[in-house]
Amino acid sequence: MRAAARSTAANSARLDTIMFEAHQAATDAERYARLAAEEERAGNPATGRNFTALAIARAVDAQRTAGVPCTAEALAALIERQRTEAEIQEEARAERERDAAYEAEQRATTGMDADNRVRLEVAKSTARQEVPGWGWSRGMLRAMEVAQAGKLYRRDGYAWQSRDPGQFTGGRRVARERVLMLASAGFLAVGRGADRAITVTPMGDTALYLAQLHPDGLHPDDRTAHQARLAAGRRRGRSREEVKAAARRLRPLDRHFLRSFKRPVTLAEQNARAALEAEQTWESDGGAVCEPRRPQPPNRAVPRQLSFSLGRQPSADAPHPETPCPP
Repeated sequence: MRAAARSTAANSARLDTIMFEAHQAATDAERYARLAAEEERAGNPATGRNFTALAIARAVDAQRTAGVPCTAEALAALIERQRTEAEIQEEARAERERDAAYEAEQRATTGMDADNRVRLEVAKSTARQEVPGWGWSRGMLRAMEVAQAGKLYRRDGYAWQSRDPGQFTGGRRVARERVLMLASAGFLAVGRGADRAITVTPMGDTALYLAQLHPDGLHPDDRTAHQARLAAGRRRGRSREEVKAAARRLRPLDRHFLRSFKRPVTLAEQNARAALEAEQTWESDGGAVCEPRRPQPPNRAVPRQLSFSLGRQPSADAPHPETPCPP
C-alpha cells in the first residue's frame, strides 16, 4: 500500500493490481487460520491441519505477490515435521478408502470401470462432433436399429421389418431408399441368394453406437437430411448434377477413425467375454484333463482277507481302474 501511494502515473496500474492480489491472498490466509483454530478447539485435528496448510499456502502467495521476504515458507516445513508417520499412513489409508468408495459408487451407477467411463465421455464428445456431418435422418437410425435386432430382410426387391428376430415372413415395409443408401455406403450388408437377412456391418455398428449417443445430431426426416447433404456438397468447381449425385450418397466413416475409436465396455460385457474366452480355451485344450496316473507298485500277492476288507469286488463288466479316460 505504501508503494502504491508513492507510485506515479506510469506504474500505478501495475502496483494497484499487485496490491489487490496481495490483499486478497492475505485475507484468505487469515480466514483459513481462523477456521483452523476453530476446528482445533472443536476436536477435529485433521480438519484443522488441512485449514492450516491452506492458510500457509495463501500467506506464501501474499508475500510473493507483494515482493516481501517469504517467511511463511518455513511454516510449511514446520507443520510437515509435526506430522507423525502414523498420521501420514492414516491419511493415506483414509484417502484410499474414499477412492474405493467413490469407484464402487460409480461402478454401481454406470456399470463401467474408470477407464471405460473415460472412453464413454470421449465417445460422447466424438458423437457430438461427427454425427451432425453425416446427413442421416432419424428414419435411417431406426432402419439400423431394426437390422441390428435381426428383424430386417429383403423380399421381392423391397426391405421388410419382421415381427420377430430371424423371421423372414410378414411384417411391414421399410423405406427402400434408406436401406439402399445405408448399404451402398457400407453400413448394412444385404444377404445374397437364400440368405435374405440385412445385417449391420462392423462400420455400421460403430456408426449406430455414435448415432444413439447423439440423436440430436440427426435430421428429423429424409427431406431435411437430403437438403443438408446438398448444402454440404456445394463446392467450387462442382456442377449441379455432381452436387445432386453426392447428396444421394452417404459418406462412409474414415478408416483411420474406425481403427482409433475405442468403444467403452461395461463390466457385464467384460465378464461375459472373459467367460467365453475361458470356455473356448477349455475346449481348445481338449476339455477335462485326466489326472496323471500314479505309478503302480510291483505285483505282489495280496492276502485274500485284505481284498474283502476294501469292499465288494468289481464285476467283470466294470471298467478297469487303470483305463484312461476317453479322448
